[in-house]
Amino acid sequence: MSNFADATAPGKPMAMPRVLGIVSLLGMVLLSGCANPAPWAADESSTIDSTPFGPPQEPSERPAAGEGGKSPAIPSPKPAGEIDTKHWKTFATQGLSFKYPPDWNIEEDDCSNCNATAKPLADPFTKWDIENADGNEIAEFRADSATDTDGDMSTYKRTVLESTPVKAGFLAPAEVLFEHFVLDTPGKAREEKVLLMLNDAAASKARDGNPALSFFRPKEGFGSQMTSSDDLAEELGFHDDHVSLADARKIMQSRDYRLLRAVMLSIRVEK
Repeated sequence: MSNFADATAPGKPMAMPRVLGIVSLLGMVLLSGCANPAPWAADESSTIDSTPFGPPQEPSERPAAGEGGKSPAIPSPKPAGEIDTKHWKTFATQGLSFKYPPDWNIEEDDCSNCNATAKPLADPFTKWDIENADGNEIAEFRADSATDTDGDMSTYKRTVLESTPVKAGFLAPAEVLFEHFVLDTPGKAREEKVLLMLNDAAASKARDGNPALSFFRPKEGFGSQMTSSDDLAEELGFHDDHVSLADARKIMQSRDYRLLRAVMLSIRVEK
């Protein structure tokens, strides 16, 4: 499930990839060999939440569902930096690689607009689904095909709950960011959602009222994406369009959140 608005239907998810949208974005927003990112204009709607974490727990401890199927409040799990990834699997494509738990799976997404003649690992437009141990797609990865958000008329008010710099030697600094956002779209009811993403550090400072696009630039000419999907909230019993700030903090305490965060922090540019 995509987190990005459709260019023709504001507020609705986009079927990815749409090659024309990709070309538009990479040409105008992301690096394309020598271009600099478009200037960002921040507003004052974003906040940083500094609620301290509780005592650590082992990442293997999955919180039990409470009343109404929602995960109860529990101590925050072990930080991703302390999770042992030594025996994790490695996924690599387009000169990028990341590690993931041995009981998770990486699947090629059914992409009707991709290059039908290319092998998925060689096709820059392939979208990869990241599935947890239960077989749920909790995140997606695009090596070099950031989606476009042209036509997004929504407004966003964001609360950053966690931000960690990625020390991977990317072309442009990036961070793993978890945010709660209130989404107002003309003609639709207000939504509250969450997103865990690997994001360009400069873009993070100006997300505020801007469209939902997230991306990072690992090397010259690349516009990449790795973001959580709505299943990250749904599998914990939350409605993906109505996640309160308190619910977002509970999601942060879940096993899959911390493992996915460790996956994002593990991404590297292959030498």
